[in-house]
Amino acid sequence: MKALVVANQGDQSINCLQIAEVAKPIPTADQVLIRVHAVGLNPVDYKVVEGGVPAWTYPHTLGLDVTGEVVAVGAAVTDWQVGDRVSGHGDLTQNGCFAEFVAVPTYQLARIPDNVSYETAASLLCGALTAYTAVERKPNLTNVRTVLVHAGAGGVGSIAIQLAKLHGLKVFTTVSTGKVKYVRQLYPDAIIDYRQEDVDTRLAQLTDGLGVDLIIDTVGKAGPNETCAAWPTMGPW
Repeated sequence: MKALVVANQGDQSINCLQIAEVAKPIPTADQVLIRVHAVGLNPVDYKVVEGGVPAWTYPHTLGLDVTGEVVAVGAAVTDWQVGDRVSGHGDLTQNGCFAEFVAVPTYQLARIPDNVSYETAASLLCGALTAYTAVERKPNLTNVRTVLVHAGAGGVGSIAIQLAKLHGLKVFTTVSTGKVKYVRQLYPDAIIDYRQEDVDTRLAQLTDGLGVDLIIDTVGKAGPNETCAAWPTMGPW
């Protein structure tokens, strides 16, 4: 089968990736084999190419977020059947899903509702898991009334806004000018266009100088050797 691979340990740029012929995986007892229909692309995918993972053997197939159809099940699998529509978020240390087929342990799987496309499901996995962790798992929301979501138009930020609103929180978010219209659809309480406004000044106005109770920062600060920051500050990995 064809797969997108890091061919050698020294390949540390996305320009080095290759589409190669690799062996079709055989599911172990607790795995299912998925025919891949769609995959999700995330910052972590190219970050691991640049940094590598010690557990990898080469060629290594990339990809964490997959949706597709179950075409075979392992001997110990009882809850999944051939033909099931599934999505899964993978393991960085294992061969991934940027391929025609991928073998996945059942604990990574979720069923895709009939009214959700493979493409939509694939686009939600990593971003939604990160947003869920940032809102639902990491903070104690008992005394939280206000939250600032940086980069509210992003895959993580857009979902974090919606989750925070479900908790009844007052949500402020930062975006660039061209993304204001999109973020309005998510109904945050205030949108701060960081290209047009000073974020600190605007927050002080919105909170009577008190600041917010929770900040979800999906941008972070560039390190000494970085020109941009792509890692969420909270995440499932």
